[in-house]
Amino acid sequence: MKGSETMSTSMTKGNPLKLMLQFALPLLIGNLLQQTYNIIDAAIVGQILGAKALASVGASSSVQFLVLGFCMGCCTGFGVPVAKYFGAEKMDTMRNYVFNGAVLTGGICVTVTILCSVCCPQILHLLSVPEDIFRGAYHYLLIIFLGIPFTLLYNYLSSILRSLGDSRTPFLFLAFSAILNIFLDLFCIVVLKWGCAGAAAATITAQAISGILCLVFIGRKMNVLHLTKENRTVNITAVKELLAMGLPTGLQFSITAIGSMVMQSANNGLGSVCVSGFTAGMRIKQFAMCPFDAIATSASVFCSQNMGARQPERIKKGLRQGVAIATIYGLLIGLVLIFGGRTLSMIFVKKFSS
Repeated sequence: MKGSETMSTSMTKGNPLKLMLQFALPLLIGNLLQQTYNIIDAAIVGQILGAKALASVGASSSVQFLVLGFCMGCCTGFGVPVAKYFGAEKMDTMRNYVFNGAVLTGGICVTVTILCSVCCPQILHLLSVPEDIFRGAYHYLLIIFLGIPFTLLYNYLSSILRSLGDSRTPFLFLAFSAILNIFLDLFCIVVLKWGCAGAAAATITAQAISGILCLVFIGRKMNVLHLTKENRTVNITAVKELLAMGLPTGLQFSITAIGSMVMQSANNGLGSVCVSGFTAGMRIKQFAMCPFDAIATSASVFCSQNMGARQPERIKKGLRQGVAIATIYGLLIGLVLIFGGRTLSMIFVKKFSS
């Protein structure tokens, strides 16, 4: 483990709260940057192209949350058994689970990408997208769906790195791609004049770069993740355990989007101005939810590693502390959104039109 000892971190020893917060901080910033992709798209589109273009970008936000949330949730779940065997110091088993997780991720990638891309027009009709923004919404959503492989590439590899206790590296790559996304947005929208499609292309390109950087990093630095011929075998036991964690986590990530889809369908029927307002609200909400995801992922890795190390009392202590932190944050952000919601929404548009 020479090349990876400094990169991976065991969470089976030390103060649970300190370890989880240290792990969660770069993860939190990474989550915020991932949401920044959407924030940047919406803000630039709204400010440069106007309210109808913003409505085109946001008309399908709930179904994006449904599909991409499922993909990201599955990747997060696949990392749980990896963290468990890393904590138990069963490295060969861990590497076999990494391989089987990659196979499952590839299967999800092909299935979801083809299904969503083919059904894209029907999805927009189901959401009652207004005719005056349908074309822009279709181009944006189709490109997002075609970029699902890159979304899965980054999220699976970053999940594996986090399972080994390294939340810093995925954050650095995501930070770089988020900054790059700003320039790509401006280039595609202002210079190339691709409109809504340009915003989607910029986001997917930035996401692809972050995934490729993770892949190169693992290849060069993470010797513990280098697979031998023996590791590269499909193991039914591993597949079952990975699916048992990945599918429920994926469904948990996306299930709340079902209610949002119903609400968005009704909102879309009110016209493009209402859709743009809904888009702004959803972007702010998703941004505000990032700390909950960071705390949950940190607690998940902590519990998985300590489960592998057979330390149940340590798991209970960590869970209590994690819940306390999440509760305090929830109360504080609730107050900010209640009293500052109107001000925050003005990020996306120049002014409210009558």
